[in-house]
Amino acid sequence: MNIGQAIREIRIAHKATLEEIAFAADTNASNLSRIERGTQGYSADTLDRIAKALGVTVSDLHLRMEAASRTVNKAGRAVGGQKQPLLDPSKYSALTQDHRELVDEFMTMLLRRQRSIKT
Repeated sequence: MNIGQAIREIRIAHKATLEEIAFAADTNASNLSRIERGTQGYSADTLDRIAKALGVTVSDLHLRMEAASRTVNKAGRAVGGQKQPLLDPSKYSALTQDHRELVDEFMTMLLRRQRSIKT
């Protein structure tokens, strides 16, 4: 599962439309749709606004993603042949909310740095 799928699941669970969440997140529905499908990237700020519009935190989105990847087959691989995430979900979920937010901020910083190195 990717972050877009987690966003979509929460949005649907809230019975909210793309337009409603996009408006609340100060983006447009086509951008949100592409993020949900994983065909468009997003900034940390955009992700934060989407999470707030959904009534969750960015940490909650990551926890949902990690929970979906916990199911593994006998070979130790996630269902679908994907590798396990580097961060052990049980360790992440054991953190306090403040510490999860720090991890999210750190990951955002690393991603920004990685993007700046590529360009």
